[in-house]
Amino acid sequence: MTSFIIMRFPIFLIKFFCISIIFIAINTSSYAKKAAIVIDYETKKILFHINENTLNHPASLAKVMTIYIVFDYLEKGHLNWNTKMRVSKLAASRPRSKLYIEEGSFIIVKDAVNALIIKSANDVATVVAEHISGSEREFAKLMTKYARKIGMKKTVFKNASGLNNRAQLTTAYETAILSRSLISKFPNKYKLFSQKNFTWKDKTYKTHNRLMLKYEGADGIKTGYLASSGFQLALSVVRNNQRLIGVYFGGDTSKQRDQRLTIIMDKVFNNLQKKYSNNETNNKKTAYDKYKIVVGTFKYKKNAEKQIKIIKKNYPKTTDNKDAKVVKIKIGNGYLYETRFQFFSKKEAKYACSRLKMYDRDCFIRG
Repeated sequence: MTSFIIMRFPIFLIKFFCISIIFIAINTSSYAKKAAIVIDYETKKILFHINENTLNHPASLAKVMTIYIVFDYLEKGHLNWNTKMRVSKLAASRPRSKLYIEEGSFIIVKDAVNALIIKSANDVATVVAEHISGSEREFAKLMTKYARKIGMKKTVFKNASGLNNRAQLTTAYETAILSRSLISKFPNKYKLFSQKNFTWKDKTYKTHNRLMLKYEGADGIKTGYLASSGFQLALSVVRNNQRLIGVYFGGDTSKQRDQRLTIIMDKVFNNLQKKYSNNETNNKKTAYDKYKIVVGTFKYKKNAEKQIKIIKKNYPKTTDNKDAKVVKIKIGNGYLYETRFQFFSKKEAKYACSRLKMYDRDCFIRG
């Protein structure tokens, strides 16, 4: 009887129930704090969030910053892919996950990066830290300094690997910032995160990021685990030319973490698809609705985006039901950013500009 009832239950209610269970589970207080966030890579807009600013231990997601610094040092010429790095006694003694590299041996930067991404090797993280900064303690200070530069205001690093340290803390939101910054600043090097395996001394290691292998459009980036933090994951996914970055903290198991982030990412992508479909319908305007009004031209994109909010807030009737966008235009040898509202008839565009000009606002029409 029970099975019959479940089979007759509407599919959309089953999905709603599953997502609701996730929300409850994330909000339930536990030793490993649960949190999740999904952001749009291009706009940085938060598309889903729960406990995104809750502090937690980054676990091996700390290695994303270690790799970030290595990439930056490669860009600046302080390192090259074949630079040899010596293994100290301390590095060799680090607990697993590790490559079991021996004291006094060497590892080149290329192999080290692959080991950090795919094997999440703690011994290699210490080798990198000591090579760059002389000690892991000093390298952790450098990590925190880099974090501040890219807007990670709450994050504090204490080691290069993510091994347990009570003072080493971050948030799901700031992990998303770090992931986005790495992809943005090092797009070619970031491709290394999509590797499924790498070979070191005739032994092949497979990636820990199983969700990347099976989730449509996933191309990186990193997993993590500590008993004190639970199972963590930062994941980048590209669908329909749109990249989203999802982060999940505090999974009870790796399988649970992957399942919950899958449901969350699916929910966000489905919402975006519905919004896109609605916009497509709304944007099928007649030829009479082809006009645009330009309400500002700016040197910086952020100022153009700010102008949209100002116009919408102060002149809602003028821009009601009209799409806003920022368009990059070439001027001479440089570029400027136009703030536009679009899908006006010619009559509407003239009326909108006349209203804005009454309030000393710049406005002109584009056909």
